[in-house]
Amino acid sequence: MKARSTIIPPKFKIGDRKGNLIEVAFFDDVKEIQDQEEEATSYEYSVYKIKTIYREKLEESIENNYEAWLELAKDTDYQELAKKVREKRDELLADSDKQLLLDRIGLDLPEDINATNLLLVVKTLFENLTKILRGDWAKYRQELRDITKQKGFPYDVEFPKKPEE
Repeated sequence: MKARSTIIPPKFKIGDRKGNLIEVAFFDDVKEIQDQEEEATSYEYSVYKIKTIYREKLEESIENNYEAWLELAKDTDYQELAKKVREKRDELLADSDKQLLLDRIGLDLPEDINATNLLLVVKTLFENLTKILRGDWAKYRQELRDITKQKGFPYDVEFPKKPEE
C-alpha cells in the first residue's frame, strides 16, 4: 500500500500486541517530495504489514534480519492482495456465466423437422454461437481471466467494464 506523510517513516514499526500476535509494519521505497508552492517536504513510501507471534527480542530479531523480514512482509502483502483480486475476478466470471448459456443462442426448433429446416436450424445455431463466442461478453470474460497478467498486478489492477446487455 502506498502512503504519504510529512514525517519520514522508520524502517519498521511494531504495533500493539493482541494476545500472542503482533503486527509489524515495514516502510520501503521512501521518496522525498518537495512541494515548491508550499515550500514543504513530504515522503511517499510503501507500507507492508505482517502479523507474527510476539516474542522477547522481536525488535532485535527484525533489526538483525531486516531484509528477510521485509521480503516476507512484501510477499505476504502481495499474496493477500492477489487473493482478493482473484476472488473478485471469480465473482465477476460467475456472474457473467449466464451470458454464455445455451438458452441465449436463440435456437428455435421447428415442430416439423425436415432436411430444409434442419439446415436452417444448424446455420442459425452456428451464427448465434459465433456471435456469443466472439462477442463482447466473451471478450469481457477473457479480460477477466487475464487480470493477473496486468502490469501492476495485484497493486494496480483495472477491471474490465461489463458489456451492456
